[in-house]
Amino acid sequence: ENLPQQIMGLMESKTASQSSQSTATTDSQQQQQTVAVDSEEKFKEDVRRSANNFKNLVMNNKVMIFSATYCSYCTVAKKTLDDLGTQFQSMEVNKEGKEGEMMMDIVEAVTGNRMVPQ
Repeated sequence: ENLPQQIMGLMESKTASQSSQSTATTDSQQQQQTVAVDSEEKFKEDVRRSANNFKNLVMNNKVMIFSATYCSYCTVAKKTLDDLGTQFQSMEVNKEGKEGEMMMDIVEAVTGNRMVPQ
């Protein structure tokens, strides 16, 4: 082969390898986008589930307290309700892990406050 043909051959192989790298990058980007969409959909589903759970707790209990086991104010509030003979339901959000965190996100969205007791 003469020099121009060799150069053209190198350019063609370089273009082909760049094209395969570009395809691999595009595939990787598409996979990342798919994971992000799946993650966002799971998050939305978790929020809907927590919001529905919040609604059921509030609607099905005349007195509902969102509480934490380490909160002395929560302990006093529950003891006061007990002393008054008031029936109530409480949710210890710190015992619920991720679901408790999500529930407090919902409580904050509804009340504007993230503190317990609520």
